[in-house]
Amino acid sequence: IKVNEEYTLLYLSNINITTNNINITTNNINITTNNYSQVVKYEDGTNENTQSTQIKKDYLKDGYHFPKHLCNSESFNESKMDAVFKGSIMPIYKHQLGYCRVYKGGSTFWRRLLYCLDKDLKVSPFSIKPQDENRKYRRTYAINSLNWIYNMLRVKKSFMFTRNPYSRILSAYIDKLFSPNPYFWKTLGVNIMKTIRKRTSCGSDVTFRDLVEYITQTPIEHLDDHFIPISSICRPCKVQYSYIGKMEYFLNDTLNIFNKFGINSTYYITHNFSELYEYDAIYDTVQAVIAFRQQSDGCMNRYTGLNRIWRKLQTRGIISENYFLPLNKKESQNISSSQLMTLILKTNKISKKEDLLLQKRKMFVDAYNTIPIDTMYKLQTVYKNDFKLFGYDAFPDSLFGQRSKIKTDMFMP
Repeated sequence: IKVNEEYTLLYLSNINITTNNINITTNNINITTNNYSQVVKYEDGTNENTQSTQIKKDYLKDGYHFPKHLCNSESFNESKMDAVFKGSIMPIYKHQLGYCRVYKGGSTFWRRLLYCLDKDLKVSPFSIKPQDENRKYRRTYAINSLNWIYNMLRVKKSFMFTRNPYSRILSAYIDKLFSPNPYFWKTLGVNIMKTIRKRTSCGSDVTFRDLVEYITQTPIEHLDDHFIPISSICRPCKVQYSYIGKMEYFLNDTLNIFNKFGINSTYYITHNFSELYEYDAIYDTVQAVIAFRQQSDGCMNRYTGLNRIWRKLQTRGIISENYFLPLNKKESQNISSSQLMTLILKTNKISKKEDLLLQKRKMFVDAYNTIPIDTMYKLQTVYKNDFKLFGYDAFPDSLFGQRSKIKTDMFMP
């Protein structure tokens, strides 16, 4: 089965790569970009991977038990955030549900999933391409009054997802500022450079430290939605959500939500979830870098752009950091999406899975070790309500423990 530019592979579970004239090593790197192919084995439904879809027995079936009593310990000034809150509540009329969308909190997956439910599509949410905005659920209560929304959420069942603030911030940086993304370079990166470095630029050279400094110096109501604390977006102190899930238990909580609310589409979510989730992440990365290529040319050469998405996939634990991008500057100019997809999938296949989780954790810690400790304390203060209300450790030893010195930027050395 040939790979074309309009991938139809997102239903597939077992992906076997065969390549011609591709040699990936850590020292001697050779590549020919004119002879790629991909062989795909369709899932016959008899060998479902149950290990990745088993609900953890030690995790609560009712989700995170929200400590409402902590809401009274201090005043929550949310009046300036009304528009963000209203625009984040999404009604699912067929199931009489309300969902609070949180960017970098599983929202892309959930918007595709809600679209499938709304249209009665018996397919995997991964069958909808991440870039296809016309096939993502878009209804919100943005035009309704605040009191009307509060009253509606009192009578409807509702749910939301949280995420560790440190993980959410780094993920947003990698996706929106480090990876080629001209839109966020222009709308966010330029402003960060003016604020932190007092100079103008394309916004493509924002470091992770720049972003963290910017977050600590900017009022919450002026932050991009990807960085606004989740407690300010969803207001769990004012809305009694029927279920609060966590990104750290994403599949388990998604299944629990379906079971709790009587939604009968579990199979289409669980079937080969782990494999499709990883494939979807690769597909999204490839499509974005190719789509943004011409717009990025004025700020970044294509070789640098590909090296950045290669690094992105390493931080996500998808490919080993032992393998470098096997392309030179000339070969990077016009590589197609199918060629790049094949190259990444091959590297993913030969990366040792047992090492990738440790690598992901190490790179997470290394990224935060580029931030001065006093800035880390300021960052913790910005997200203190998220840490407290959602049960995350605000001062993990790995990030706040003894440091000999500030590490070199792992993204832009």
